[in-house]
Amino acid sequence: MIVLYFLFRTWARIAAAIYGGEGVNVPLMFMPTQAIGPTLRAFGARIGADVRFRSPVVIHNSGAKRGHYYDNLQVGDHCYLGRELFLDLQDQIVIEDHVTISHRVMILTHTDAGASPLAGQYIPASQSSVTIRRGAYIGANVTILEGIEIGESSIVGAGAVVTRSVPPGTVVGGVPARFIKNLRSETGEIRRLRASQ
Repeated sequence: MIVLYFLFRTWARIAAAIYGGEGVNVPLMFMPTQAIGPTLRAFGARIGADVRFRSPVVIHNSGAKRGHYYDNLQVGDHCYLGRELFLDLQDQIVIEDHVTISHRVMILTHTDAGASPLAGQYIPASQSSVTIRRGAYIGANVTILEGIEIGESSIVGAGAVVTRSVPPGTVVGGVPARFIKNLRSETGEIRRLRASQ
């Protein structure tokens, strides 16, 4: 396993030397769980203790500064990030402690219509950070748009498209994501969640 880890890290360094941050995406598609966090750290991400990424991980819009391609990514302690995670690092993504992000989640930090004639007047370019607070759970196949904050101990149901920030202790789901339930209304539920973290 140590040899495999070394080979993947070497592959990432060579790809970064040739293609920059986008080059590191190729080895991230195949890396074992144990190698992903240290590789992201090596290129500027701040990754906490006991963080498990499942490959493939796709990072879009890595930074241009050599060796600091992933400065816009911060992940706290004791987090799980599922397979086929897509992270847009045009702006910052902050994931606090004890967060679970399920498979096929997409976190976007910018809008750019590119070459479309709708760019500018109808779809202005914009960017803003995304924050996922402590203890949140993000279900499978969720899309989180720019400028969103997912509140502490909140739940985003599978398949949701989050277009507005989610208050702490709230369950949301659907397209666009809408309020389903307030966990704070359940006696002691949030206190119990905090105590278990």
